[in-house]
Amino acid sequence: MAMKTPLSFQGSIIPFRTCGQCIRRPYHLGPARTAAPTRHLSTSNPLRSAVKNASGTNPLRSSGNVRSREQEVAQYRRSMGWSAAGIAVCAVAMYGMIKLDAFGLEEQQQEEEEGGKENNAMKMEGPQGFASSPSIVRIQGQDGVEQVATGTSSVSHFPATIRLPKYQAGSLKSGDEVATGEEEEQEGEEEYQLLGLGIRTVSFLKIQVYVVGLYVATSDISELQRRLVHTAVDPPSEKPVISNAVGATSATSLVSTERQHLKELLLDEEKGDAAWDAILKEDGLRTVFRIVPTRNTDFLHLRDGFVRGITARAQKATAKAKAAAEPGESGSLVSAGEFQDEAFGISLNDFKSLFGGSQRKNVPKGQTLLLIRNAHGELDALFQPEPTKPLRFMGRVSDERISRLVWMNYLAGKPVSSEEARRSVVDGIMAIVERPVGTLV
Repeated sequence: MAMKTPLSFQGSIIPFRTCGQCIRRPYHLGPARTAAPTRHLSTSNPLRSAVKNASGTNPLRSSGNVRSREQEVAQYRRSMGWSAAGIAVCAVAMYGMIKLDAFGLEEQQQEEEEGGKENNAMKMEGPQGFASSPSIVRIQGQDGVEQVATGTSSVSHFPATIRLPKYQAGSLKSGDEVATGEEEEQEGEEEYQLLGLGIRTVSFLKIQVYVVGLYVATSDISELQRRLVHTAVDPPSEKPVISNAVGATSATSLVSTERQHLKELLLDEEKGDAAWDAILKEDGLRTVFRIVPTRNTDFLHLRDGFVRGITARAQKATAKAKAAAEPGESGSLVSAGEFQDEAFGISLNDFKSLFGGSQRKNVPKGQTLLLIRNAHGELDALFQPEPTKPLRFMGRVSDERISRLVWMNYLAGKPVSSEEARRSVVDGIMAIVERPVGTLV
């Protein structure tokens, strides 16, 4: 169907092109367009130039940045000035302290000079003859201190020296108090010096039970030196270091190689038994084991540990003696029965009764147990509930073999009750044998 021509166009003849132009004309009659910016032949950007001309300076080089740099430089200069002033003040203060002698250094120097003059004057006079004994060195315990660290916070320190009363055990009963004096030089007391200490642990968890330290009577240190030197030059289970018997018995000191050999001998798992047995078996050496629990325990628990050690070492010594007696040596047969007689069994029962009698059963942490071995090898047990309270006598075992086995349970062979204590005691012994016999008090 053909499209009809509109009425307004009927009867007039207008070309179609003309009509199209009339329709498009209103769209071309808008507001006048702005002229395109003119191009410049120069390489500068008109926009950047306009901004620069408007502000006067480059925004990246503003005056604010310059001022901040100047402030930093000024701050650095002030810091340097204060530092220089502090150095100067310290120098002036030091100079003033030296000049004013605030610590009395000049007086001390004068006293030292006067003392040196007196010593020189005494030396110029000349001695009347060679001294009868070498210079004496006093032992103040390990590291030269009055209190020795133990390595545990429960019992932090052990005294380097202790003083024990001289008493008659025959006049004391179990539980009696042992009177002690508080004065340092009071008569009737004996001073003991610390040789070494360590911590007793049990089980694979290394549970701490008590701290133990070995003390030796100060007046017996020379005797201990003599025995150690003799053991070093004439070991009981080895070939003598000095073939001459007179030289071996008269030796008074050890050289470095001999001291090292003695240390290895005392720590040896097999030969150490014979060495310590020879040192302890002879009369005339007074020693003390001081035991302080690191946790609450009881006497029965401590007793069981001691008895197990005594029994094991007695059985080991008996088996070794029997093995050596098989060829038929008469001397070995005597030693094989050292711990098999009835008297030893009775003595062991007496030792058990020390800790299981009428004594208090519990031993709280921090209280002190003393095992004293006198000059004849007799074992006394003393207990001190508090540091301010007197010692209490627990009992005595007269058989020397009991105390010797208890001591060897800490010092000889393997296993020992405390390896740390054994090594500490051996280190203390090495300090003793460095000096000639009779030069330590």
